[in-house]
Amino acid sequence: MRMWHALLAGSLGLQSCAGWAQGRDRLGVPQTRQMQGLSASEATTLLATLADAQRGLRTGKFQSFELLTGSIASYPMTKVSARDAFLQVQFEEVWKIERGSRENPSWNPYRLSYAPDGLGRLYWDIEVVLGTAGNIERVLMTYKPPAPF
Repeated sequence: MRMWHALLAGSLGLQSCAGWAQGRDRLGVPQTRQMQGLSASEATTLLATLADAQRGLRTGKFQSFELLTGSIASYPMTKVSARDAFLQVQFEEVWKIERGSRENPSWNPYRLSYAPDGLGRLYWDIEVVLGTAGNIERVLMTYKPPAPF
């Protein structure tokens, strides 16, 4: 009988340890936004431009930029339209913004990282291209696993 109790107690202990370890896998988004190649004011302007585009879409205002999404075929976000995925992004929670290389002098590319479920989980890699007037030309969102994959 004591052996049975020891096995039961041990298996319950392992389950609680496994649950604790799973909970620790989820890391919160850093409090300080990581930026590379742009200033804080440029990042704020970019995020405001994207939030304005979201508001425009919600209110039915015509938006002329290309909006594309993609993911690994079996990931659940492939069932969500590009418009719905874009509208779900909380741009104030974007944790990383970097300026991309300017292969086309008329475009200003940026790459944003948005992890809705916390770091260490699937996240949105968002490429934003602004035109010379600061208008959005293209938003390409890819839902993908975190590094090292």
